[in-house]
Amino acid sequence: MTANGLCENCGARISSDAAREVCPACLLESGLGLLGDESEDAVDHEPLPRRSHGAPPVKTLGDFGDYELLEEIGRGGQGVVYRAHQKSLNRTVALKVIGLGPWTTEAHLKRFRREAEAAASLDHPFIVPIHEVGEHEGCCYFSMNFVEGGQLDETVRRVPMSIRQAAELIAKVARTVHYAHEHGILHRDIKPGNILLDAKSEPHLTDFGLARLVDAESTVTRTLEAMGTPSYMAPEQAAGNNAAVGKATDVYGLGAVFYELLTGHPPFAGGTTLEIVRMVLDTEPRQPRLLNPKVDRDLSTICLKCLEKDPKRRYSSALALAEDLEHWLKHEPIQAKRSGFFTHARKWVRRKPDIAALIAALAALATAIAWNVWRSELFRAAPEKSIAVLPFENLSRDPDNAYFAAGIQEEILTRLASISDLKVISRTSTQHYQSKPKNLGEIAKQLGVAHILEGSVQKSGDVVRVNVQLIEAASDSNLWANTFDRKLTDIFSVESEVAKAIADSLNAKLSGAEEQLIAARPTSDLTAHELYLKGRVLWGKRGGDNIRQAIAFYEQAIVRDRNYASAYAGLAEAYVILPIYTDASAREAYAKGKAAALTALQLDDKLAEAHNALALVLFLYLDFPGSIAEFQRAIALNPNYATAHHWYGFNPLSTLGRFDESIAEGKRAVELDPLSPVINSDLGSILMVARRFDQAIAQLRKTLEMDPTFSLAHGALGEALQFKGDLPGAIAEYTKAQELGGDTRSRVLMAAAKAQSGDKDAVVRMLAELEEASRNREISGAQRAVLYLSLGNRAEAIRCLEQSVADHDSQDVAWIKVYPRWDPLRGDPRFEALVQKVVGPGK
Repeated sequence: MTANGLCENCGARISSDAAREVCPACLLESGLGLLGDESEDAVDHEPLPRRSHGAPPVKTLGDFGDYELLEEIGRGGQGVVYRAHQKSLNRTVALKVIGLGPWTTEAHLKRFRREAEAAASLDHPFIVPIHEVGEHEGCCYFSMNFVEGGQLDETVRRVPMSIRQAAELIAKVARTVHYAHEHGILHRDIKPGNILLDAKSEPHLTDFGLARLVDAESTVTRTLEAMGTPSYMAPEQAAGNNAAVGKATDVYGLGAVFYELLTGHPPFAGGTTLEIVRMVLDTEPRQPRLLNPKVDRDLSTICLKCLEKDPKRRYSSALALAEDLEHWLKHEPIQAKRSGFFTHARKWVRRKPDIAALIAALAALATAIAWNVWRSELFRAAPEKSIAVLPFENLSRDPDNAYFAAGIQEEILTRLASISDLKVISRTSTQHYQSKPKNLGEIAKQLGVAHILEGSVQKSGDVVRVNVQLIEAASDSNLWANTFDRKLTDIFSVESEVAKAIADSLNAKLSGAEEQLIAARPTSDLTAHELYLKGRVLWGKRGGDNIRQAIAFYEQAIVRDRNYASAYAGLAEAYVILPIYTDASAREAYAKGKAAALTALQLDDKLAEAHNALALVLFLYLDFPGSIAEFQRAIALNPNYATAHHWYGFNPLSTLGRFDESIAEGKRAVELDPLSPVINSDLGSILMVARRFDQAIAQLRKTLEMDPTFSLAHGALGEALQFKGDLPGAIAEYTKAQELGGDTRSRVLMAAAKAQSGDKDAVVRMLAELEEASRNREISGAQRAVLYLSLGNRAEAIRCLEQSVADHDSQDVAWIKVYPRWDPLRGDPRFEALVQKVVGPGK
């Protein structure tokens, strides 16, 4: 910005982006008006008298009370700044004197005093401190530190600033602005001229001439008083909407300064002041990368998020901006998301509604055509070697035999799932369909398979009849069918024969190991087997009561057959998830789960479920390499085991930040078990920790469409909404989670959300509740950390996390590297040391 001359009204320098005869402050003040009201704070404002062009400064150099004016170092719409010598204290200061002289109105004096009061109330190393406020010969003034080095815009013209230096500088200034906001003060005129660089190139924020108390109400601030410098002015300021001016206004100013540091130009410049104001209101800034190819996408995204027209779409605080810049500086993922096609389209539609309506009509027609093509399945043919085993019908008179029928289905499905050449849908999804349904073709489409296996079981005494038929869904034709009349002792042979026949019918290739798995006989005790099957069915339903009952059935099966490896594996899988659904001691549950998994593998090291359980135990003990190896072994033994893909993606891969692999495993689990609420919900959670919040919200809403009663999905959706800034939506989801029997964690998250909304007492009450509960059971330190962090107590939050790590409370702390809730702690040396302790160095 270069000065063209002096304003004819106030004598301020006129920059190259301003009108020819009047400075921006005077033009906006006269054009938008100071609409005083009749209260005692209001003042009538007469038109400013014109001054001759090139009028002299307010004061000539020399004595000014206790100060000797040495040189003029800056001018603005309301004052002149001098380098001065304070005689009484023998020091050099910067002295600001109101600059309108006889044309000064009471409103200008009030604004001047407000500047001094605002700045004087702040004590921060990067805010220029006020020394003295006074009046001399009818002129108000205040003195402040004199900062060697000069204004930011002048400095970077002399010595260009690197992109990294620019990011570091704006991060520091953003934290400084956040400090002012925390003390109830807005700046409202952040621009390069109000950022001074000292000899060490450290920034110092000055000129709070437009600052006001964030929560203050006065008739002066309720007027349509548009203030600021046009090229750095937020849209709400440019529109004169003073009611909308808030913290986000300063975030915009920071973004505008950052934009100029990155590109060499402010976001909007050129032409008259009014033209700039129109651009601020109606035009989107160009991508910084188009003006400077050295600016990467992430930094461009951060900058443009600050410059959103809608204040709600900017960073929620100056601190959030600073932290995102710090993520970039540390080569970590940023939170800001790039504006995609639809975001740009939405903004364009607001500017071109007529053309948009025509395009929308054409798009609707194209969408209808595309939908019909999609529905035709021309592009979504299910894999030929794919099958869903529907629930077998219980033809026995005794309803208790329903478990037996379900067990036959489960065993056939398990044997088929071990064949890597097949895609086999998990029982959790197939159990949604009744035996012998009429709409097999539609079910096959919903499950993504080409074939359906139906069956029925009739048990009488020690004899059993099993009917099965393999159906090609597209043509609704039978490929193979058979009836088996056998003794109960031969039931495993029946299951093996059915699996082998299906593999042959689908031309699936079997390895030697797969043939052995198909032919396996897990136990010789049929009663133990029935108990195991009951446990398996209940475990698949999840929920605290179901898991406890499943554990009881597994333990009864083991009592009958001490060598029943599958029962030990089932017991292990039940124990490792018990603390998620109940208030059971995590430490005790994991120890029991590990013991059961190791016993299962001693009995049968080719049991995928046992490797899967051990993998999760190792993860919970924070042995990530061991966990990954066991998950990979489980998947190799049973490629269609949805739970193995699910836990592998959700646990070690996501906690280490390997999000592409994690999401791929989560999607594979959904493909194999598409109607499982927990698998769908956890895919949403993976997307959430990957900070793909919009995708996470969509996935979690889809989960709740399947099962509106699934409390974990409501809790996860609440978190995703909270991270997106939708606090009312988050609180509503946490409430639903609690109504559906949510655990302590959902209540903790609810309290934290309420605190963020202003109800700090909710956290105090929750902390007291946890303290009381800790007398009878273990309470996660990480849950306490969430609460303390919501109160802004970072030190206590870190201490609680340290305690969680010491207590091996891995259920919560394992995600410490990626969990968005800990983002305010990142960069703190104690926290970063804790991250390395959990995930290991270099990970």
